[in-house]
Amino acid sequence: MFTTKQSSRLALAALALGAVVAQPAAAAVELLSHRAVYALSLAQSASGMGGVSDVRGGLVMEWRDSCAGAISNQRLGFVASVGDAPGFTYDVRFSSWESPDHKRLRFNVRSFDGGILFEEYQGEASLDEVGGKAAFAKPAGETLALPRGTLFPTEHMVRLIEGARDGEVVVSHDVFDGSGVDGLSRVTAVIGRPITAETAAEGAAVDEMRWPVSLAYHEVTRADDVPTFELTFELSERGVLYDLVLDYGDFALQADLEQLEAFDAPDCP
Repeated sequence: MFTTKQSSRLALAALALGAVVAQPAAAAVELLSHRAVYALSLAQSASGMGGVSDVRGGLVMEWRDSCAGAISNQRLGFVASVGDAPGFTYDVRFSSWESPDHKRLRFNVRSFDGGILFEEYQGEASLDEVGGKAAFAKPAGETLALPRGTLFPTEHMVRLIEGARDGEVVVSHDVFDGSGVDGLSRVTAVIGRPITAETAAEGAAVDEMRWPVSLAYHEVTRADDVPTFELTFELSERGVLYDLVLDYGDFALQADLEQLEAFDAPDCP
C-alpha cells in the first residue's frame, strides 16, 4: 500500500524544519528545538481512500540543536481499518544527525509491521562541490550517487523558510533524505501567503507568522508530473508544523498537534 520511503517523508521534512535552529543561516528566524506530539486520523480530503475506513495513531517528532549539529528522532505509527477486511498496523522510526555545514548526513530508518522489523536503511551521505554519495551499511554495500546541487533536508528547509520570508512562491530542489536507496527526490514546494495565528509561548498567547506549504516529491529519473508523495502543513516562523496532511495516494492522514515541548538551546563555545 505504501513504503518506508513514503512514510518517512513527514518525519524527514519536519526534522529539517526543527533542525535549522543549529544553523547560522537561519538563526534570525529564532526557531525552537522541540518535541511535538500529533494525533493521526484519516483525512476526509483524501483523493482516494484505498479501502481504508479508519485510522488511529500518532506521530512524535523530536529534534535538538547541539553544538555539533542537528539530532533528530521521530516515530510514526498507526492502526488502519480496511472495510470488512483485516486491518493493518504500521510503525516507522527515524533518527539522524546532520552537520552544521550541511555536507554530512547520518541516518537510520526502521519499519515494523505488527512489531516485526521488515525494512531498515542505515548509512551516511556526504556532499562536495561536484556532487556526493550515499553509502549504506544496511543494506550493506549499496551506494547512491548524488548529483551536483543535491541538498540534505536541513539545508533544503533552510532555503524553504528563507524563501517564505522573501515571498517566493515555488521552490524546487533535488533532496536526499536518507529514506532508502531511492531516497533522492525532486521536491517542489508551493508556499502560500503568510497568515498571522495565535499560539502559546511561555504561558502567554502571542501572534506568530505562518505560511501554508505544500511539498510534492517526484522521482528524479521520471519525466511525468505524478508525485510519489505529497505533504501539506502550516509552517510557523518558529519552525513548528500545524495542520499536517500526508497524502500517500491511496489514502491520506491528518496529523493534529496535541503537545509541544520546547528545549533550551545549547551553550556552545
